[in-house]
Amino acid sequence: MRGRAVSRETGQQRVAVVGTGTGVGKTHASVALIAALAARGASVCGLKPIESGVDGTSTTDADQLALVSSVCPDPAPYRFPDPLSPHLAARRSGRSISLDHAIAWVDRQQASLAIVESAGALLSPLGPGLTNADLVRALAPDALVLVGLDRLGILHEVACCLLALRTLVPGLPPALVVLNPPAAPDASTGTNAGELQALGISSGVVAMPRAAPTAPPSLAAAQLALARLGL
Repeated sequence: MRGRAVSRETGQQRVAVVGTGTGVGKTHASVALIAALAARGASVCGLKPIESGVDGTSTTDADQLALVSSVCPDPAPYRFPDPLSPHLAARRSGRSISLDHAIAWVDRQQASLAIVESAGALLSPLGPGLTNADLVRALAPDALVLVGLDRLGILHEVACCLLALRTLVPGLPPALVVLNPPAAPDASTGTNAGELQALGISSGVVAMPRAAPTAPPSLAAAQLALARLGL
């Protein structure tokens, strides 16, 4: 694994949010967590240091995070127009992604607590030999959230991601699994949180409701997640 070992001196607490796949609702879960913290009066900002598909007109994931933050973040260092994997979007923009640059930007944010969302899934590439797992390692988070969809296949996806974290990024806090409702529920939807726990794959799984991320049921689920993270 490539990436620097971080000795953080900013005093900033960090929660890293990663996904079991692309389009699993990391931003939805992150917005709920940030809004729940802001509602407590916490000094919190939502950050997405790397983002693709930024067309200049649509509301981006980073925009959604900033909107509910109590401390507004600076513009992110890596915002690519092409809606592609970050490594491809960066290549097409004639750039390469530097973890040092991304982490330095996170360090400069003024909030006491930062919710940092990755672009894509846990092992989505950011460059040659570089993935979001390396970004998580460089962030040295105080807490880690793994987001997936409450549908058939999630037991395997969560097990694989947790194995990858233990193997490739040892020493991190245990990941809290957060499940979002899928657009099209299947026969397993509503059972997967319990199965993840019963099978010993993960403990303390939080299931998000089918509601807007700032709606009261979502904020209640986010507060439960924060309590399980010790925040």
